[in-house]
Amino acid sequence: MEPSVKLTRQRTLYLDVVRVIAIISISLNHAVNRCYNNYTNQMAEFLILPFGSTLFKTVISVFSRIGVPLFLMITGALVMNKRMDNADDVKKFYRHNFLSLLITTEIWYFLMFWFQIFTSQSSVFENFGIWGTLARMVETMLFQNQLAFASMWYMPMILGIYLTLPFVIMAKDRLVSSGGGKVWYVPLVVLYVVSMVIPAINNLLHLLGVSHYFDSAITETYLFPFYYIYIIVGYRIGQGAFSRLKTWVVALVAVGTFLFCCGYQLFAYSQKPDYLVSYSSPVIPVCAGALFELCRRGGESFRRWEKPITYLSKIAFGIYFVHIVIMTGLIYILRRCSVPVLELRPVRVIFLEVVSVGGSILIIWLLSKVKIFKKYLFLIK
Repeated sequence: MEPSVKLTRQRTLYLDVVRVIAIISISLNHAVNRCYNNYTNQMAEFLILPFGSTLFKTVISVFSRIGVPLFLMITGALVMNKRMDNADDVKKFYRHNFLSLLITTEIWYFLMFWFQIFTSQSSVFENFGIWGTLARMVETMLFQNQLAFASMWYMPMILGIYLTLPFVIMAKDRLVSSGGGKVWYVPLVVLYVVSMVIPAINNLLHLLGVSHYFDSAITETYLFPFYYIYIIVGYRIGQGAFSRLKTWVVALVAVGTFLFCCGYQLFAYSQKPDYLVSYSSPVIPVCAGALFELCRRGGESFRRWEKPITYLSKIAFGIYFVHIVIMTGLIYILRRCSVPVLELRPVRVIFLEVVSVGGSILIIWLLSKVKIFKKYLFLIK
């Protein structure tokens, strides 16, 4: 997510559209993973579920893997164009972008920590007492031995990206100005092969029951995070790199790659090893990139819904934090209250999505009337 990027006075509608799609995707990810087995016992669930429910699970699961790539692409389209000529520009970026993001992250680590302490994780307090619990809170806020929602994995990742992004921008600008702009794609191609293609081949071999696999001597840790692939793709799409392609071709790529991922995931559900299409799947950058390009081209067609889209886009970062708290509370209630219609897993997914996101919008609307909450709790610009 790129919440702390200060936009120009004239908002870019297509980026707002992408941001709304992305937050819907991410919240659906949390909903579907709480209603279906997506990380363990996939085959056992596949054998007992009706095919329609499995198909629903497949489509939602794959779509839910597009949200994070889209947010990173927005970051690329916005931040990679920032001026980064000297140390003062880097300091300004750290002060206005990185620091504001860090402050909001720490606030939510604090709030989520105590939410879990007084609900599902109360045993921490019982076992360690007040001082031990306070020490665990400090560790969490220092990114050590964290007691946090699993969804918060994104924050250390994006903060790390923000620390290094100014220097990537400098390298990009220097290469482009010297006429060697294409050179910087070399490490990206290597990163794509090492972190996405080779693991995908190994996963396929594993699904097929083949014991052989490839153990690459070059790893992602020797390069840089594969999430940079999405940032660079977003930057290039924002620059119109694929504008020469026919719209029907881009649409075919988007739909074709999405259906391919769905088919592959459906196949994986039927196999004994657990496998889930992820952000490191080599087809996801193509699928998300094609969708991003379609939104870039067709953004103006959403002009009639500009006001609600813009508002949802502005509060998307807040929704990311709030909805998971609401959803966790809903799961707690549903485990203790039997609602027959919600025993149907697709209905439960939709219920969790609508109530958690809808509730988030209401809470943010109310609390953002207080300026300090608007600025620091939800980082609304």
